[in-house]
Formats: sequence, structure tokens, C-alpha cells
Amino acid sequence: MPAEIQKINPERPSKQILRRAARLIRKGAAVVCPTDTGYALAANALDTRAIVNVFNLKGRAYANPMHMAVNSLEMAARYAYLSPEAEHLAQHFLPGALTLVLPKKDAVPSLLVAGGSTVGIRIPDNKVMLALVALADLPITATSANASGQPTPYSVPEVVSLLGEAVEQVALILDQGLIPSRGLSTIVDLSVSPPQLLRQGLVSWLEIRQVLRAL
Repeated sequence: MPAEIQKINPERPSKQILRRAARLIRKGAAVVCPTDTGYALAANALDTRAIVNVFNLKGRAYANPMHMAVNSLEMAARYAYLSPEAEHLAQHFLPGALTLVLPKKDAVPSLLVAGGSTVGIRIPDNKVMLALVALADLPITATSANASGQPTPYSVPEVVSLLGEAVEQVALILDQGLIPSRGLSTIVDLSVSPPQLLRQGLVSWLEIRQVLRAL
């Protein structure tokens, strides 16, 4: 049975639709949600069974960690140790297309981070995702809604195509239309000194370095 698709306004998302999506996530289901860098599989990032479901949906190797989306630095601090560098970068670039890799706290399941000691934290610049996190009141997985190894989807038809039969295991798809920006988040590892660029994305490494030098 195909996944249910609900249209949602990216500027004024329906609270009724978001509450339903949040309830599904709290129950362990996977929901497709827009972010500022494409459509993502959103599930409870603290629930091991929900995390397993996302790995299976994507056909993703368990050795490949997933990031989590939060809606504020205060929420991030529940799950990761924030350095002055992390707070400084967040003030400049978040919400936005930047993932901060930070030492994780015990609340983060080992499965999410492939047994590692760090976790990638995102605060996406997308009203639908931020409102969903707030209503669920927990961190949500921030991994692209595709089969592992496939391109990032920027529209719901791409999600359906790239997930294939696995899309039937998605509880709900929130469709805000075409994502306006095409690109990935920049990933910076702040668990090491000096900070290291792990992936260049929409936020330039040069600009990040300039902000850090001003600290």
C-alpha cells in the first residue's frame, strides 16, 4: 500500500498535520519530512527500534552513522557536549545547512552513531522540520529519504522513486513541494582540535574558519 502523502505549507505548516506526524514518530514510525537540504526520513532518534527501521528502509549499513535534527541549541545540549566553538558557529549559521559533529551524551543510542563517541547535530532551516521536532519534543533522524547510495531527493516524486518498494513502510509523507536549494549540509567535526571539515556543503569552509578565528 503506498504511503499517505499530505501537502503542507512550508511557511505556515498545519499544526493538525504536524501533530499527527509527531504522534507517529513518538510511536516509532518513520515519516518523510522536508528539510533545507532535501527530504529526510524522520524517526525518533532515541528509539533503537525506530532507528533500525530507518536503516532497513534505506538499506543502509549499520557502520554508517546517522545525524539527528533538533530545533535549538538548548535541545542539542541534552544530547551532545557543546564547546564554545560549537555555540559560536551555531550563532552564525544555524538554523542552516551545517552539521556539527560533537561528543555525544549517554542518551544517544549507540546504534545511531555506529558505536562511536560523537553525534552529528543539525538545526535545519525549515519550518516544517523545526515544528515537527518541537511537537515531538525529541530529536529526529536527519538522513535523506532515499535508498542508500542514491541521490538526495528534493521532491516527493523523487522520494517515491528513490525509496522504491520501501516507501510502503513509511507512515506519512509531508509534501511541501520542491525544495528550493540543491545541496548538502557542510559537516564539521568539533570533537577534535583544530576542527576538521568532513564534507563541504552549502556553507563554505572558508567562512566557517573565518568565524572560528574571530572567537
